[in-house]
Amino acid sequence: MPEPAGILAEIVAAKRVEIASRFDGVDLDSLRSGAEPTRKSLVEAIARPGARFIFEIKKASPSSGAIRADADVPAIARAYQGVADALSVLADGPFFGGSLADVTDARAEFDGPILAKDFFIDVRQVAEARLAGADAILVMLSVLDDRRAAEMVDEARRFGMDALVEVHDEAEMRRALVLGAPLIGINNRDLTDLSIDLATTQRLAPMASNRLLVAESGISGRADVERLVGAVDGFLVGSALMRADRRGEAARALAFGRVKLCGMRRGEDLAAGRPAAFAGFVFAAGSPRLITTDEAAPLADLARSRGQLTVGVFRGASVAEVAATASALNVHAVQIHGSIDAASLRRLIPADCELWSAVAVGRDDLAVSCGDRLLFDNGDGGTGRRFDWSLIRGHPDLARSLVAGGIGSANARSAQALGAYAIDVGSAVDDVPGAKSPAKITALFDALRPAGRNELRQCA
Repeated sequence: MPEPAGILAEIVAAKRVEIASRFDGVDLDSLRSGAEPTRKSLVEAIARPGARFIFEIKKASPSSGAIRADADVPAIARAYQGVADALSVLADGPFFGGSLADVTDARAEFDGPILAKDFFIDVRQVAEARLAGADAILVMLSVLDDRRAAEMVDEARRFGMDALVEVHDEAEMRRALVLGAPLIGINNRDLTDLSIDLATTQRLAPMASNRLLVAESGISGRADVERLVGAVDGFLVGSALMRADRRGEAARALAFGRVKLCGMRRGEDLAAGRPAAFAGFVFAAGSPRLITTDEAAPLADLARSRGQLTVGVFRGASVAEVAATASALNVHAVQIHGSIDAASLRRLIPADCELWSAVAVGRDDLAVSCGDRLLFDNGDGGTGRRFDWSLIRGHPDLARSLVAGGIGSANARSAQALGAYAIDVGSAVDDVPGAKSPAKITALFDALRPAGRNELRQCA
């Protein structure tokens, strides 16, 4: 293999010095003796149907400098729980601001497999990563020759850990195949000049059609996922999410598109609906989904702790009532059905609280542009009746608006295809009015998950 060049050579040289100091006098067998095998498999997580996502906790990088130096690792891990299929946690300190302590902190909050992302050049690092709580390691063929790469993979297997074998070009892909790697990561970043080209994945993926493949680097939005989804089984996404002001929303939008689940009344509703970007609480008298402010408070706190944004839904309430509830619950948005003095409401609600105005399609004037966002609905909230979507196609505010009314697992993808900011799902995932069905919610998000490489092959 060629010697590392550019920034990669600098990183590897620094890692050798770090390892020599950290492991001075440390015996491999002593590390092994304290490490228990894992029961969490990254390979199994990526092999499940549909496109799968590894979300990364990364505080800095050589290409971007500091990203989130003060990142709250446990909070980020909680926000990704229920959305990410796995986590990647940077454990390198000098160049990425990470540590093995970050792996341990993430482990305490995340139930799925965790990939320790470091420059593994000494087999003692594998046991060390397992002791920190990692279930998989990164094996970079740009850093290791074939013998050392095989040693890393074998050491990982000792603890039941998987290895994500990373390649950058055709030569490394051929080496990964000879190594027998079942899980291969294709890094779209050129590690000599740090440039990114998503075509790297498209070029290399056909060489390994019988292996599980993960696209790494440069995945910044749903369009990138859609571009590469036919070539790979999963995506590792870090910088784009770490830069986002609302990482929980960004992660959910990437994996499933933005979804608001409306009418949340119980903890089990929130548990099933963790992939939703928005949790909606209904404060409309007469609705079977009605909840009081006191009842909603702990649920809203729980939703926020899990990375979701909360929305209060009102019909027939006064400006003062809406403002009081919005302030008490610190909601992300108030959604108003019917008429209200928007100017007065705006003065009373918190400055960062969005105002969403519902529009009854077929009844109201579609030219209305009131508030931060519009919600296109049938006007009979909670009935499960769909309106004629053709009436809003081409609407100038569609891209910043939500679409509601009769959206469930059978038509959610079609609803998203309208191009709205988000879809609003309510009665279609109820068992009975006011009680959500975990099975229907699961079916909804299964339908919204991008099709995996195998599903797309079967449809071809």
